[in-house]
Amino acid sequence: MKTKLSSRVLMALMAGGSVVLAGTASAQAWKPERNVELTLPATPGGSNDIAGRLVQKLWTDLKLLPVSSSVVNRAGGGHIVAYTYVQQRTGDPHMLGMMSTPILMNHVEGRTPLSYNDLTPIAYLITEPMVAVVRADSPLKTGQDLLDALKKNPASLSIALTSTGHRVSVGMPMQKAGVEIKAVRMPAFKGGGETTTAVMGGHADVQITSVSTSVPHVTAGQMRVIAVSSAQRLGGVMASVPTWRELGYQSSGSWKGIVAPKGITPAQIAFWEDVMRKTAQSDEIRQYAEKNLWLVEFKGAAETRKWLEEETASLKVTLTGLGLVKQQ
Repeated sequence: MKTKLSSRVLMALMAGGSVVLAGTASAQAWKPERNVELTLPATPGGSNDIAGRLVQKLWTDLKLLPVSSSVVNRAGGGHIVAYTYVQQRTGDPHMLGMMSTPILMNHVEGRTPLSYNDLTPIAYLITEPMVAVVRADSPLKTGQDLLDALKKNPASLSIALTSTGHRVSVGMPMQKAGVEIKAVRMPAFKGGGETTTAVMGGHADVQITSVSTSVPHVTAGQMRVIAVSSAQRLGGVMASVPTWRELGYQSSGSWKGIVAPKGITPAQIAFWEDVMRKTAQSDEIRQYAEKNLWLVEFKGAAETRKWLEEETASLKVTLTGLGLVKQQ
């Protein structure tokens, strides 16, 4: 009797175990079944476009996906257009988006109810300094020259930017320098490519952008960087550029990551987290990062969500201090 009972128990355990193992194998085995779209919240030529196209290229070159992939630029609204598009694809693991600073700032400012909680954070990938850039023939030589001119006459210069992140990067030094920020002309564009064109064409005096956007133009001798947001001086073509900190001011940089729509499964999150980890660990992205002065700092899904929560709290303090948070 004991033998029969033991056999039944053993068979039940084996059957149950088979179900669990089958479920686990099924979860681990999830892979995309059709083309994957990576939505970029920028126009061609901007830092999000550069980063997004590099990521998609590495997916192909490193054979990280069993299907094809493509990138689509959905610029506008300070990135709100792109994030809204991704949000509307609830439960679709074949839709991803490049996220950066505005996903937090737009919500904190009160410009949109959409936040990272309406999406699925997959990974934090890149930290990137912000720079203040002028044409090569500009009389402005350093960030201090910019602040001095604006303090004397806030409307004397036009600063081209694309998002609140750029506004904060230059706004923090302006605030400390005593510049009347509300009087400064800061036209907003859809992407870094457009702000570059504005400055190159003489329609704006200064561009605030991510460092990778400026590198080609600085290398070509067409533009100059007058200040950088990093804690220490950068290398390469930026080696001689003073940091805002050197000049006695605080500033802020940018970052890049990947999000998916809400409602995807744990197995789908795990797949994309693994793909982005392999992307971040590749020699190709690290070589590109060194050349373009990025810092590759991979964080997985859970760590990224925790970081986003902490960064949101910090931004509330900063944006409130700059008067950029809408009063209820």
